[in-house]
Amino acid sequence: MGHYRQCYYGTVVYWGFKLNDYDKCITNKLINGKQCTIIWHVNELKISHVEKIVVEHIINKLNKKFGEYCPLNLSRGKRLEYLGMTLDYTTKGKVMLSMYEYMDKMVTAIRHEQHVQNNSRRAFVQH
Repeated sequence: MGHYRQCYYGTVVYWGFKLNDYDKCITNKLINGKQCTIIWHVNELKISHVEKIVVEHIINKLNKKFGEYCPLNLSRGKRLEYLGMTLDYTTKGKVMLSMYEYMDKMVTAIRHEQHVQNNSRRAFVQH
């Protein structure tokens, strides 16, 4: 386990979060009677709680602890990008997941790469 991961785990456990038994990248804690969840993958976090002020408090604590070395880039709202997924919370009581935008970017990148490769092959063939 890397130093950063150990430091992160130690910090959130110290704050009272419990590591998920099945996925060590998920931590949970009851705050104000509701579940607060932090999902962590490499260097991306997703923090959720029904009260925005709780999320802001966690963000402030994380920035205090890690911000000097690894400042947080924040995204807030009812529609978020996380690990290539679009998480859409605009319909009350539901979340819609999609990867359309991620797939579009991937297809565009592949087409660009194929175009570059085709042009470089032509450059070698031309006399």
